[in-house]
Amino acid sequence: MKKIRLIFLMSVLSVAAFVSGCGKETTGEPKVKYFVDGQEQTAAPDKNYYKAVSIESNSKDATIIWDVATWSLETSNTTGKETVNVYFEYQNKPITVDGIGFDSLQDAFNYIGTESKRIYLTKDVVGGGNTAKDSDISIELGGFTIDGQGRDTIINNGKMRIYGPGTVTNSVNGEYSKSIVNYGELSLLGITVTNDTDSVAIWNSENGSSVLIIENCDISHSHSNVMTVVNSGSMEIKSGTISGVGDSFHPVIYNNRGSSVLTLTGGSITNNSDGYAIYNESGVINLGGATYTESYNMPSAE
Repeated sequence: MKKIRLIFLMSVLSVAAFVSGCGKETTGEPKVKYFVDGQEQTAAPDKNYYKAVSIESNSKDATIIWDVATWSLETSNTTGKETVNVYFEYQNKPITVDGIGFDSLQDAFNYIGTESKRIYLTKDVVGGGNTAKDSDISIELGGFTIDGQGRDTIINNGKMRIYGPGTVTNSVNGEYSKSIVNYGELSLLGITVTNDTDSVAIWNSENGSSVLIIENCDISHSHSNVMTVVNSGSMEIKSGTISGVGDSFHPVIYNNRGSSVLTLTGGSITNNSDGYAIYNESGVINLGGATYTESYNMPSAE
């Protein structure tokens, strides 16, 4: 009799436990497998070189997505019993933003709009781009080259930082195309800037609020009848080299507005021909540590 009562009591407790469990949602992380170009991997691939293609899941109730911004799996309403396969493919595009590939610099700038984003190069880029006014963009050249080839390569209207190593250039001889145009706030950090057209390598515009900082860069122009840099705003050279082969009418750096401020705290400015290194038509030049030669309206200094 006692044995029958014990079995009955255990049955009652089992039913009570089952009933109490009903209506309670258990949670847990799904089991995830990653497949890169069809091959299973232990982790997700580098977002700068791959794109997320699709997701397979055995759950109809859970919400499971791959967030390209955080480059991670986002889930809700999972129980831990789900299995998820995430598929990636090599991103054969020269530019990536948020793990998304773009064929052109302008397409990447259009995607960013007025947001704050970072651009990665995965190979050389042909063609230029013009940013939105309120954009905040970092460009990682990654050792590659952006070549405008007949149009201004980079036009910055917002905030921008360009990190080297790597090159920004315009290589089509006979065209009139700048390598870099700045209407906003721009920092060039450890990059190479060259130009082989009939326009300047860098133009820091005259809109009164353009700020350009050059640090550890190598900037040059190959033509004798063209200036390398025109400064019409505020420009500071901290380190690196700026050179050209301009004649007497085409200095390496041309300070050409009354509101222009050129600050030299380091680096060197050299004309490898017979022209001036710096021609200060108007504006202010602050010296301190930089070296330059044959500068109009200025004493030679080191």
